[in-house]
Amino acid sequence: MLKDCRCGQCKRLLARVGEYTELQIKCSRCGTLNHVKATSLERSPLSDKEVAHAATSQLA
Repeated sequence: MLKDCRCGQCKRLLARVGEYTELQIKCSRCGTLNHVKATSLERSPLSDKEVAHAATSQLA
């Protein structure tokens, strides 16, 4: 699901973003540099598979 990312100064819509860990974007209207970090990091199913694969390859 996409969420609106708006400028902290003038509230202009900067982007619609999905999952992210960190985003830095400059507003074209007022020039404010907006820096947003994710509130929590959830592991993706892909990274869980990579960890499991690495663990099994070390055992062999």
